Amino acid sequence: MAEQSAAARSAYGGQAVIEGVMIRGKSHIATACRLKDGSIRLRHDEADGLTRRYRWLQVAFIRGTPALFDSLAMGYRTLMWSADQAMEGEEQGQQLTPAQQFFSIAFSMIFAIGIFVLLPTAVIGLLGHWVPAFHRAGNTSMIWWQQLIPTWNAILPNLVEGVLRLLLLMAYIGVIARNPEVRRIFAYHGAEHKVVNGYEAGADLSVDAVRAYSRIHPRCGTSFLFLTFVVGVIIHAFIGWPQFIWLRLASRLVLLPLVAGTAYELIRLSGRFRDSRLMRALIFPGLLLQYLTTAEPEDAQIDVALASMRTVLEDEGVLPKSAEDPLTPILPIDTSESTEDALL
Repeated sequence: MAEQSAAARSAYGGQAVIEGVMIRGKSHIATACRLKDGSIRLRHDEADGLTRRYRWLQVAFIRGTPALFDSLAMGYRTLMWSADQAMEGEEQGQQLTPAQQFFSIAFSMIFAIGIFVLLPTAVIGLLGHWVPAFHRAGNTSMIWWQQLIPTWNAILPNLVEGVLRLLLLMAYIGVIARNPEVRRIFAYHGAEHKVVNGYEAGADLSVDAVRAYSRIHPRCGTSFLFLTFVVGVIIHAFIGWPQFIWLRLASRLVLLPLVAGTAYELIRLSGRFRDSRLMRALIFPGLLLQYLTTAEPEDAQIDVALASMRTVLEDEGVLPKSAEDPLTPILPIDTSESTEDALL
Protein backbone atom coordinates (compact mmCIF):
# COMPACT_ATOMS: atom_id res chain seq x y z
CA MET A 1 0.00 0.00 0.00
CA ALA A 2 1.40 3.38 -1.06
CA GLU A 3 1.89 5.83 1.80
CA GLN A 4 -0.30 8.94 1.70
CA SER A 5 -0.04 12.14 3.70
CA ALA A 6 -2.91 13.35 5.86
CA ALA A 7 -3.74 15.99 3.21
CA ALA A 8 -3.85 13.33 0.50
CA ARG A 9 -6.12 11.12 2.59
CA SER A 10 -8.53 14.03 3.04
CA ALA A 11 -9.08 14.16 -0.74
CA TYR A 12 -11.55 11.26 -0.59
CA GLY A 13 -15.27 11.71 -0.11
CA GLY A 14 -18.50 10.42 -1.52
CA GLN A 15 -22.21 9.97 -1.14
CA ALA A 16 -24.80 7.31 -0.47
CA VAL A 17 -26.83 5.87 -3.33
CA ILE A 18 -29.58 3.26 -3.47
CA GLU A 19 -28.24 0.22 -1.60
CA GLY A 20 -24.71 1.47 -2.06
CA VAL A 21 -21.98 4.06 -1.71
CA MET A 22 -20.00 6.16 -4.18
CA ILE A 23 -16.45 7.20 -3.26
CA ARG A 24 -14.65 9.91 -5.21
CA GLY A 25 -10.88 10.26 -5.18
CA LYS A 26 -8.44 12.59 -6.91
CA SER A 27 -8.80 11.07 -10.37
CA HIS A 28 -11.25 8.16 -10.10
CA ILE A 29 -14.71 7.38 -8.79
CA ALA A 30 -16.00 4.01 -7.61
CA THR A 31 -19.56 3.02 -6.79
CA ALA A 32 -20.49 -0.19 -4.99
CA CYS A 33 -24.05 -1.52 -4.73
CA ARG A 34 -25.50 -4.46 -2.88
CA LEU A 35 -27.50 -6.71 -5.20
CA LYS A 36 -30.54 -8.75 -4.27
CA ASP A 37 -28.47 -11.94 -4.11
CA GLY A 38 -26.31 -10.36 -1.40
CA SER A 39 -23.24 -9.72 -3.55
CA ILE A 40 -21.68 -6.34 -4.39
CA ARG A 41 -21.37 -4.90 -7.88
CA LEU A 42 -18.82 -2.23 -8.72
CA ARG A 43 -18.77 0.64 -11.18
CA HIS A 44 -15.60 2.49 -12.23
CA ASP A 45 -15.54 6.11 -13.46
CA GLU A 46 -12.93 8.78 -14.02
CA ALA A 47 -13.26 12.10 -12.22
CA ASP A 48 -13.22 14.25 -15.35
CA GLY A 49 -15.31 17.16 -14.15
CA LEU A 50 -15.00 20.86 -14.94
CA THR A 51 -12.33 21.52 -12.32
CA ARG A 52 -10.06 18.88 -13.87
CA ARG A 53 -10.57 20.05 -17.44
CA TYR A 54 -10.13 23.77 -16.78
CA ARG A 55 -7.34 24.68 -14.38
CA TRP A 56 -8.59 28.24 -13.88
CA LEU A 57 -11.69 26.77 -12.23
CA GLN A 58 -9.44 25.42 -9.46
CA VAL A 59 -8.84 28.93 -8.09
CA ALA A 60 -10.01 29.40 -4.51
CA PHE A 61 -13.55 30.80 -4.14
CA ILE A 62 -14.20 30.07 -7.82
CA ARG A 63 -13.85 26.27 -7.64
CA GLY A 64 -16.78 25.84 -5.25
CA THR A 65 -19.53 26.31 -7.83
CA PRO A 66 -18.08 24.06 -10.58
CA ALA A 67 -17.20 21.46 -7.93
CA LEU A 68 -20.84 21.56 -6.82
CA PHE A 69 -22.02 21.06 -10.41
CA ASP A 70 -19.60 18.15 -10.84
CA SER A 71 -20.82 16.53 -7.63
CA LEU A 72 -24.45 16.90 -8.63
CA ALA A 73 -23.87 15.48 -12.12
CA MET A 74 -21.81 12.49 -10.96
CA GLY A 75 -24.12 11.94 -8.00
CA TYR A 76 -27.12 11.81 -10.30
CA ARG A 77 -25.44 9.37 -12.70
CA THR A 78 -24.37 7.01 -9.93
CA LEU A 79 -27.78 7.29 -8.28
CA MET A 80 -29.50 6.27 -11.52
CA TRP A 81 -27.03 3.40 -11.97
CA SER A 82 -27.68 2.18 -8.43
CA ALA A 83 -31.42 2.29 -9.10
CA ASP A 84 -30.89 0.06 -12.15
CA GLN A 85 -28.94 -2.43 -10.02
CA ALA A 86 -31.69 -2.44 -7.40
CA MET A 87 -34.28 -3.14 -10.11
CA GLU A 88 -32.25 -5.85 -11.83
CA GLY A 89 -34.44 -8.77 -12.78
CA GLU A 90 -37.59 -6.65 -12.69
CA GLU A 91 -39.40 -4.99 -15.56
CA GLN A 92 -37.92 -1.54 -16.07
CA GLY A 93 -39.19 1.49 -17.89
CA GLN A 94 -37.44 3.28 -20.71
CA GLN A 95 -33.96 4.59 -19.89
CA LEU A 96 -33.53 8.36 -19.71
CA THR A 97 -31.63 9.98 -22.56
CA PRO A 98 -28.69 12.32 -21.78
CA ALA A 99 -30.94 15.29 -22.59
CA GLN A 100 -33.60 14.03 -20.19
CA GLN A 101 -30.98 13.49 -17.50
CA PHE A 102 -29.73 17.07 -18.01
CA PHE A 103 -33.20 18.55 -17.68
CA SER A 104 -33.88 16.37 -14.65
CA ILE A 105 -30.78 17.73 -12.90
CA ALA A 106 -31.64 21.28 -14.00
CA PHE A 107 -35.18 20.95 -12.65
CA SER A 108 -33.88 19.61 -9.33
CA MET A 109 -31.50 22.57 -9.00
CA ILE A 110 -34.21 25.09 -9.92
CA PHE A 111 -36.55 23.49 -7.38
CA ALA A 112 -33.87 23.60 -4.64
CA ILE A 113 -32.98 27.23 -5.41
CA GLY A 114 -36.64 28.18 -5.46
CA ILE A 115 -37.45 26.52 -2.12
CA PHE A 116 -34.29 27.23 -0.14
CA VAL A 117 -33.07 30.51 -1.68
CA LEU A 118 -35.92 32.49 -3.21
CA LEU A 119 -38.90 31.42 -1.06
CA PRO A 120 -37.40 32.54 2.29
CA THR A 121 -36.52 36.02 1.03
CA ALA A 122 -39.99 36.39 -0.50
CA VAL A 123 -41.66 35.33 2.77
CA ILE A 124 -39.59 37.76 4.85
CA GLY A 125 -40.44 40.47 2.34
CA LEU A 126 -44.15 39.84 2.85
CA LEU A 127 -43.70 39.93 6.61
CA GLY A 128 -42.33 43.44 6.21
CA HIS A 129 -45.92 44.67 5.90
CA TRP A 130 -46.58 43.57 9.51
CA VAL A 131 -43.12 43.69 11.13
CA PRO A 132 -41.85 47.29 11.41
CA ALA A 133 -38.23 46.20 11.88
CA PHE A 134 -38.27 44.49 8.49
CA HIS A 135 -39.96 47.43 6.81
CA ARG A 136 -37.33 49.86 8.16
CA ALA A 137 -34.54 47.74 6.67
CA GLY A 138 -34.99 49.39 3.28
CA ASN A 139 -36.56 52.36 1.57
CA THR A 140 -38.68 51.97 -1.57
CA SER A 141 -38.28 55.67 -2.37
CA MET A 142 -34.61 55.14 -3.25
CA ILE A 143 -33.48 54.25 -6.72
CA TRP A 144 -32.51 50.60 -7.08
CA TRP A 145 -28.74 50.88 -6.63
CA GLN A 146 -29.14 52.89 -3.42
CA GLN A 147 -31.05 49.98 -1.90
CA LEU A 148 -27.88 47.88 -2.12
CA ILE A 149 -26.10 50.11 0.40
CA PRO A 150 -25.74 48.14 3.67
CA THR A 151 -27.39 49.40 6.86
CA TRP A 152 -27.57 48.10 10.43
CA ASN A 153 -31.30 47.60 9.99
CA ALA A 154 -30.60 45.04 7.24
CA ILE A 155 -28.96 42.57 9.64
CA LEU A 156 -32.20 41.38 11.29
CA PRO A 157 -34.17 40.42 8.14
CA ASN A 158 -31.11 38.72 6.67
CA LEU A 159 -30.65 36.73 9.88
CA VAL A 160 -34.33 35.71 10.00
CA GLU A 161 -34.13 34.73 6.32
CA GLY A 162 -31.19 32.42 7.08
CA VAL A 163 -33.04 30.84 10.02
CA LEU A 164 -36.09 30.26 7.82
CA ARG A 165 -33.87 28.51 5.24
CA LEU A 166 -32.51 26.22 7.94
CA LEU A 167 -36.00 25.41 9.23
CA LEU A 168 -37.16 24.60 5.69
CA LEU A 169 -34.18 22.29 5.23
CA MET A 170 -34.83 20.49 8.52
CA ALA A 171 -38.54 20.13 7.67
CA TYR A 172 -37.65 18.71 4.25
CA ILE A 173 -35.23 16.19 5.78
CA GLY A 174 -37.81 15.26 8.40
CA VAL A 175 -40.45 14.56 5.74
CA ILE A 176 -38.28 12.42 3.47
CA ALA A 177 -36.78 10.54 6.45
CA ARG A 178 -40.19 8.97 7.05
CA ASN A 179 -39.63 6.86 3.93
CA PRO A 180 -38.00 3.48 4.82
CA GLU A 181 -35.90 3.49 1.63
CA VAL A 182 -34.58 6.97 2.44
CA ARG A 183 -33.68 5.78 5.95
CA ARG A 184 -31.61 2.99 4.39
CA ILE A 185 -29.84 5.58 2.23
CA PHE A 186 -29.12 7.57 5.41
CA ALA A 187 -27.57 4.41 6.90
CA TYR A 188 -25.34 4.02 3.82
CA HIS A 189 -24.48 7.71 4.28
CA GLY A 190 -23.30 6.84 7.78
CA ALA A 191 -21.31 3.90 6.43
CA GLU A 192 -19.57 6.16 3.92
CA HIS A 193 -18.58 8.56 6.70
CA LYS A 194 -17.25 5.76 8.91
CA VAL A 195 -15.06 4.44 6.09
CA VAL A 196 -13.74 7.90 5.14
CA ASN A 197 -13.09 8.78 8.79
CA GLY A 198 -11.30 5.48 9.29
CA TYR A 199 -9.19 5.89 6.17
CA GLU A 200 -8.19 9.44 7.12
CA ALA A 201 -7.13 8.13 10.55
CA GLY A 202 -5.01 5.37 8.96
CA ALA A 203 -7.22 2.47 10.07
CA ASP A 204 -7.32 -0.87 8.27
CA LEU A 205 -9.96 -1.13 5.57
CA SER A 206 -12.02 -3.73 7.38
CA VAL A 207 -15.46 -3.72 8.97
CA ASP A 208 -14.07 -4.37 12.46
CA ALA A 209 -11.57 -1.51 12.12
CA VAL A 210 -13.90 1.24 10.84
CA ARG A 211 -17.08 0.28 12.72
CA ALA A 212 -16.06 2.33 15.77
CA TYR A 213 -15.50 5.54 13.79
CA SER A 214 -18.05 8.33 13.76
CA ARG A 215 -20.85 8.51 11.23
CA ILE A 216 -20.38 12.30 11.31
CA HIS A 217 -17.81 14.01 9.05
CA PRO A 218 -16.88 17.71 8.81
CA ARG A 219 -16.72 17.69 4.99
CA CYS A 220 -20.22 16.30 4.58
CA GLY A 221 -22.60 17.93 2.12
CA THR A 222 -25.04 18.50 4.99
CA SER A 223 -22.45 20.69 6.73
CA PHE A 224 -21.84 22.44 3.41
CA LEU A 225 -25.55 23.32 3.15
CA PHE A 226 -25.52 24.72 6.68
CA LEU A 227 -22.43 26.82 5.94
CA THR A 228 -24.05 28.24 2.80
CA PHE A 229 -26.87 29.52 5.01
CA VAL A 230 -24.42 31.09 7.48
CA VAL A 231 -22.22 32.60 4.76
CA GLY A 232 -25.33 33.80 2.93
CA VAL A 233 -26.50 35.77 5.97
CA ILE A 234 -23.12 37.51 6.25
CA ILE A 235 -22.68 38.27 2.55
CA HIS A 236 -26.27 39.39 2.02
CA ALA A 237 -25.97 41.79 4.95
CA PHE A 238 -23.34 43.69 2.97
CA ILE A 239 -25.86 44.57 0.26
CA GLY A 240 -28.57 45.78 2.58
CA TRP A 241 -32.18 44.63 2.33
CA PRO A 242 -33.60 45.84 -1.01
CA GLN A 243 -37.33 46.56 -0.68
CA PHE A 244 -37.89 45.89 -4.36
CA ILE A 245 -38.61 42.14 -4.32
CA TRP A 246 -37.21 41.62 -7.82
CA LEU A 247 -33.93 43.26 -6.78
CA ARG A 248 -33.65 41.15 -3.62
CA LEU A 249 -34.32 37.92 -5.52
CA ALA A 250 -31.84 38.89 -8.23
CA SER A 251 -29.18 39.68 -5.62
CA ARG A 252 -29.60 36.20 -4.08
CA LEU A 253 -29.11 34.54 -7.45
CA VAL A 254 -26.13 36.69 -8.46
CA LEU A 255 -24.37 36.13 -5.13
CA LEU A 256 -25.07 32.39 -5.05
CA PRO A 257 -21.68 31.43 -6.64
CA LEU A 258 -19.83 33.61 -4.10
CA VAL A 259 -21.81 32.14 -1.21
CA ALA A 260 -21.26 28.56 -2.41
CA GLY A 261 -17.58 29.22 -3.17
CA THR A 262 -16.92 30.65 0.29
CA ALA A 263 -18.75 27.79 2.02
CA TYR A 264 -16.76 25.30 -0.06
CA GLU A 265 -13.46 26.81 1.09
CA LEU A 266 -14.59 26.67 4.72
CA ILE A 267 -15.54 23.01 4.33
CA ARG A 268 -12.07 22.25 2.92
CA LEU A 269 -10.44 24.08 5.82
CA SER A 270 -12.60 22.25 8.36
CA GLY A 271 -11.39 18.93 6.99
CA ARG A 272 -7.73 19.93 7.18
CA PHE A 273 -7.81 21.73 10.54
CA ARG A 274 -10.09 19.54 12.61
CA ASP A 275 -8.26 20.44 15.81
CA SER A 276 -8.85 24.18 15.39
CA ARG A 277 -11.33 25.47 17.97
CA LEU A 278 -12.51 28.15 15.56
CA MET A 279 -13.27 25.65 12.78
CA ARG A 280 -14.94 23.23 15.20
CA ALA A 281 -17.19 25.99 16.51
CA LEU A 282 -18.06 27.09 12.97
CA ILE A 283 -19.07 23.63 11.72
CA PHE A 284 -20.57 22.31 14.97
CA PRO A 285 -24.22 23.10 14.04
CA GLY A 286 -23.67 21.40 10.67
CA LEU A 287 -22.34 18.33 12.44
CA LEU A 288 -25.47 18.22 14.57
CA LEU A 289 -27.57 18.45 11.41
CA GLN A 290 -25.86 15.30 10.14
CA TYR A 291 -27.60 13.30 12.85
CA LEU A 292 -30.71 13.82 10.73
CA THR A 293 -29.12 12.74 7.44
CA THR A 294 -27.10 9.76 8.67
CA ALA A 295 -27.91 6.61 10.64
CA GLU A 296 -25.84 3.89 12.25
CA PRO A 297 -25.17 1.36 9.48
CA GLU A 298 -25.21 -2.41 9.58
CA ASP A 299 -21.94 -4.29 9.01
CA ALA A 300 -23.17 -5.30 5.55
CA GLN A 301 -23.59 -1.62 4.64
CA ILE A 302 -20.11 -0.80 5.91
CA ASP A 303 -18.87 -3.69 3.75
CA VAL A 304 -20.32 -1.96 0.67
CA ALA A 305 -18.67 1.35 1.55
CA LEU A 306 -15.35 -0.44 2.05
CA ALA A 307 -15.66 -2.12 -1.35
CA SER A 308 -16.09 1.31 -2.94
CA MET A 309 -13.13 2.79 -1.07
CA ARG A 310 -10.84 -0.16 -1.89
CA THR A 311 -11.79 0.06 -5.55
CA VAL A 312 -11.05 3.77 -5.94
CA LEU A 313 -7.73 3.31 -4.09
CA GLU A 314 -6.83 0.46 -6.44
CA ASP A 315 -7.77 2.53 -9.50
CA GLU A 316 -5.53 5.35 -8.28
CA GLY A 317 -2.61 3.03 -7.52
CA VAL A 318 -2.71 3.49 -3.76
CA LEU A 319 -3.62 -0.18 -3.25
CA PRO A 320 -2.47 -3.07 -5.47
CA LYS A 321 -5.09 -4.34 -7.90
CA SER A 322 -7.11 -7.27 -6.61
CA ALA A 323 -7.40 -10.44 -8.63
CA GLU A 324 -11.19 -10.17 -8.84
CA ASP A 325 -12.91 -9.08 -12.05
CA PRO A 326 -14.31 -5.57 -11.31
CA LEU A 327 -17.50 -6.50 -13.19
CA THR A 328 -18.09 -9.62 -11.10
CA PRO A 329 -20.22 -9.35 -7.95
CA ILE A 330 -18.08 -9.76 -4.82
CA LEU A 331 -18.40 -10.06 -1.02
CA PRO A 332 -21.56 -12.18 -0.69
CA ILE A 333 -23.54 -12.09 2.55
CA ASP A 334 -26.25 -14.24 4.07
CA THR A 335 -29.58 -13.46 2.40
CA SER A 336 -31.69 -16.07 4.14
CA GLU A 337 -33.78 -13.37 5.81
CA SER A 338 -36.63 -11.91 3.79
CA THR A 339 -35.96 -8.79 1.73
CA GLU A 340 -39.00 -7.05 3.19
CA ASP A 341 -37.66 -7.39 6.74
CA ALA A 342 -34.27 -6.00 5.64
CA LEU A 343 -35.91 -2.87 4.26
CA LEU A 344 -37.82 -2.00 7.43
